[in-house]
Amino acid sequence: MNEQIIIIEDDGGVRFFLEEALKGEGYAVSSYESYEDAYININRNIALIIMDIKLPGVDGLTAIHEIKKKVNTPIIIITAFGTKKNAMEAIERGATDFFIKPIALNELKIMVKRVLHKKGIEEAIERTKEEELSDTEYYGVVGKTASMREIFRTVDKIAEKNISVLITGETGVGKEVIAHLIHRLSKRKGMFVVVNCASIPDNLLESELFGYERGAFTGAVQTKQGKFELAENGTIVLDEIGEMSPYLQAKLLRVIETREIERLGGVKNRKINLRIMATTNRVLETEIKNGKFREDLFHRLSQIHIIVPPLRERKEDLNHLIDRFLLDASKDAGDFIKIEPAVKDILMEHEWPGNVRELINVIKRSSIMCERGIVTTDDLPLYLRGDFSVQDIFSSGKTLDEAISEVERKMIMDALNRTKGHQGKAAKLLGINERSMWYRVKKYNVETLPE
Repeated sequence: MNEQIIIIEDDGGVRFFLEEALKGEGYAVSSYESYEDAYININRNIALIIMDIKLPGVDGLTAIHEIKKKVNTPIIIITAFGTKKNAMEAIERGATDFFIKPIALNELKIMVKRVLHKKGIEEAIERTKEEELSDTEYYGVVGKTASMREIFRTVDKIAEKNISVLITGETGVGKEVIAHLIHRLSKRKGMFVVVNCASIPDNLLESELFGYERGAFTGAVQTKQGKFELAENGTIVLDEIGEMSPYLQAKLLRVIETREIERLGGVKNRKINLRIMATTNRVLETEIKNGKFREDLFHRLSQIHIIVPPLRERKEDLNHLIDRFLLDASKDAGDFIKIEPAVKDILMEHEWPGNVRELINVIKRSSIMCERGIVTTDDLPLYLRGDFSVQDIFSSGKTLDEAISEVERKMIMDALNRTKGHQGKAAKLLGINERSMWYRVKKYNVETLPE
């Protein structure tokens, strides 16, 4: 075994008890009275840290943050009875788990084995990623086809240049992923800020982007920074830029040209230093012809224009993406998830209208539904199993809306059956929020599941 464990506990008796118990299980154990004493010995070789939440000097909650900046070692927190709230805060800060004093030895041993087993699996998965995907990824983004390699070449050339970038492509192809990649390689020290122009009403989008001064309008009780200011020295991504109104298009054009903004209700312009990127699934050239998008803004935004191809045109990448997302699902599950060859064939043949986003949802759903870590065709969503066909729909005489409703109802029923009627879990399987699930349950009158 010989995994190295560090114990940080100021109570000498408890420290001795833990050290002897874990040494008896074959672990190499070092123990310290305070975080300061242990700090110099915390390194990548340490498999686990067990630490009291209350310590002299630097307390356990603060220590978690400091340790996580240094290494990604799992941390189990010791807490006294009645301070579970502190333990939950420790989990939020990055601790792996906790146990409560008085310590039950058997529970401690089980927890340690479980945490170390999961760590071993995660490390094995990361090694597999490095071995199997090293020649198919560019800074973590999968792409081996010529079209993706050309995108990576462009990203490499422009990352540190202060020019605007327009990224277009179908819904779900990974436009924001490419934007984030450019930001990461730009060496900009500011934040990566994404604003969804389609989800914010036009009258609110202006104040969201530009901010406002106190008293600028009814309800403006205090000054607020806008997203442009928030992204200072960083990157702002205007997602679904094609949804922006002509009025805001004109204001955005002015920002790009002058690199200045003015808060709503303000009296002076503010200089900004940031990179502006935009994404859309619309064909902006067509929008320009239809009078819905400014041609001058298009040219300002598209100093570099990256078009991300749909997944159906990247079948070689699809194979690698399936492997990548299976490894991600394995990490979440704490064990390797595999798929039957028949499942791989179905995934490779599907056209993926929802692109990478759809693929991620299918892999996540199937990995949750599978048994013994093997995804079978029964674990796939109905529409991928071949339980119905387009020809069947045509021959049935149903309208498009009727056919879509039938498919949707079947998927809702299937998800509810698989989760024993738990709407929250069913919503997670389907990739929708609980409110949307509730609405559909009411719509299709499936509150009571069939036996």
